[in-house]
Amino acid sequence: MRDLEQPFEISYQGSSANVIEAEIRGRRIFQVHFTDGRKPLSVIVGRDNYDKKFWTSIPEGRQQEAEEVGRLIAGYIRNKIK
Repeated sequence: MRDLEQPFEISYQGSSANVIEAEIRGRRIFQVHFTDGRKPLSVIVGRDNYDKKFWTSIPEGRQQEAEEVGRLIAGYIRNKIK
């Protein structure tokens, strides 16, 4: 398993958001703190019945944001590793 990321920043819907990665019971969780005043968001990678990965919010209810922010987080990590 890769090391936890140091806190980093992404751009989301024209504003910046600070991202902190943590590990809980062997699972990676990302806490996203938006600078535009919206409530923080926690996202994690889940797997569906076909073992396909997807981003989801914890607690559930902010699925669209989780998918959009999750793609940005994954892109940041992928680009950093290259």
